[in-house]
Amino acid sequence: MSPPTNNHHADCNPVPEKGPQSPEPVPVPVQETETPAAWGIGWRCPALMVGLVISGALLSVGHHYYYKSFDGARVASREEQTWAIRIGTGFAFLIKSCLVSAVGLAAVQETWATLRRKSVRLSGIDSMFAVRDSPLAFLTLDLWIYGKTLTGLAIISWLIPLTAIVTPATLNVVTYPAQDKIERLVPSVNFDPSFWRNEAQFDEMWHITSPSANMTRVFVTTASSAQVLPVPAPISNSSYELSFWGPSYKCQRLSEALVEIDGVTQKLWDSEFPEPQFQTTRIYMGTAPSDLNNTLFISAAGSNPLWNDNATQPTELVCQLWNTSYVVDMHFANGIQTLTPVSVDHVAFANWSEGAASSSAAPSYSESDPTVNGGFYVIHMILSGLLQGELVQSKRAGVLENKTVASSTTYTDTSLAYTGLFACPELWNTSSYYYKYGNDLTTSCRNGTLAQAIEDLSHNFTYSLLSLNGGDTTVKVTDLTDRNYYFYGSTTLLGAYMSALAVTIACVVVGFFALRRNGVPQNNSFSSVLMSTRNPELDRLAVGHCLGSEPLKGDIDKVRLQFGEIEGANLRHRHAAFGTKGSVTALSKGENYY
Repeated sequence: MSPPTNNHHADCNPVPEKGPQSPEPVPVPVQETETPAAWGIGWRCPALMVGLVISGALLSVGHHYYYKSFDGARVASREEQTWAIRIGTGFAFLIKSCLVSAVGLAAVQETWATLRRKSVRLSGIDSMFAVRDSPLAFLTLDLWIYGKTLTGLAIISWLIPLTAIVTPATLNVVTYPAQDKIERLVPSVNFDPSFWRNEAQFDEMWHITSPSANMTRVFVTTASSAQVLPVPAPISNSSYELSFWGPSYKCQRLSEALVEIDGVTQKLWDSEFPEPQFQTTRIYMGTAPSDLNNTLFISAAGSNPLWNDNATQPTELVCQLWNTSYVVDMHFANGIQTLTPVSVDHVAFANWSEGAASSSAAPSYSESDPTVNGGFYVIHMILSGLLQGELVQSKRAGVLENKTVASSTTYTDTSLAYTGLFACPELWNTSSYYYKYGNDLTTSCRNGTLAQAIEDLSHNFTYSLLSLNGGDTTVKVTDLTDRNYYFYGSTTLLGAYMSALAVTIACVVVGFFALRRNGVPQNNSFSSVLMSTRNPELDRLAVGHCLGSEPLKGDIDKVRLQFGEIEGANLRHRHAAFGTKGSVTALSKGENYY
């Protein structure tokens, strides 16, 4: 006898083998009474759509304020920055999920509403159900012809996730100076005895005889370079404001000094400038009159249009030593100093005699005039030592410098010709002596005129004393070191989320209209498909295709289906299901369907 064989029906329902070990099938419960399908939208579907939109909006606000809490704050660590971006990305994906889900619910309602109005080929129905999950569904022509609104909703659901790409990146890290205020000890200028007594030399009676070699070195470097000596930076990139007292020269025209300064007379001026000797022509002469305290007379034969338009009239200056209030801005970039004067205010003329100043370190100093400052005297010794003397043009030997004509002893061997003062036209632009390369030097004549250049040299010398660290003071230093800070682009984040929320709300409104037309909430679940395909016509259509494989074989994908009321004389009650075109009519909302 041949072995038994398994026979299968063409509709893919297998005939079970009967044997002693086959379990008994579990009977399916049978509904005893016939109950029509219930109409009614209920609250779950509308509430879910609205709830998803509200959740997306609240999460958007939360994302905004979370990033805003970082805006402008310094990045504490790499780990903190990493977690900030991680949490921001989490916000973005939660918001995307809420909005896409809301649009998806609206699209489902629109799918069923479309299938109730129109008959669509089976391949088109497949695309309607799959369009939110598979981009290949957009390749079906029926989707574009019969489901235009649904297609729009599907496109929006595919585009909303782009916000998850844009919004996390709105929190960036930028680098700029820290601007932190830190109290630091910085060098200052202090003319207390504890400083200047170390910068002077004395005789056995403690009388000041000359500046220290250290002080002279600072002056020579400043005068020859026309630059301020640098000081150590408290922080490599930083700035701070510093105020202190110190000496400076104030220069005036002789005509002004004759009116404003006591003791300055034309007779005294003339007595200080004898005629040049040995058939020479004087170019420059500076002298310190013994009848005046801390005062210099300077005469220069050159013409400077910035000072005097008359080329035949010499420059005549009276320069006095003043107690001056300085305020400077110290800026450091990679440790390189830039000193910018904020204010230089002449407060009081140093009206003390040379004798009183030279003995200010003696034991009787406490009984001396308290306005006398030995440090100012040392500065005056150095500066007046440079400015006193004579430059003459000899017919045989060219320009010569003669310091023996000075009214008092000089304390520096620095030649005036080696400083930036010689670049001023007052010295080289004379009728008898003209330096043809002088115009190339004018940039070294700081502030353009001899008077201002002398004042500037005295300021720079005082500024350079910072390098001697004569005193320390505590100031608030601004840290300009580049640091990493968070920067939040709120416009981009809010713009992206508001756009996504706006289109989502529009989609939900479309979903509500579709829900109202349908009369019941529907979805793409297996149960919805199961319950809406109870039609013997579809059973015959499914013969040979019960495995549900894709793509559909043969011409079955061209069959047009529509969801509606099944027509037929054999039905005792109205029944709603998918059917072929011509076998269904439109559903009547509110009628009883079984």
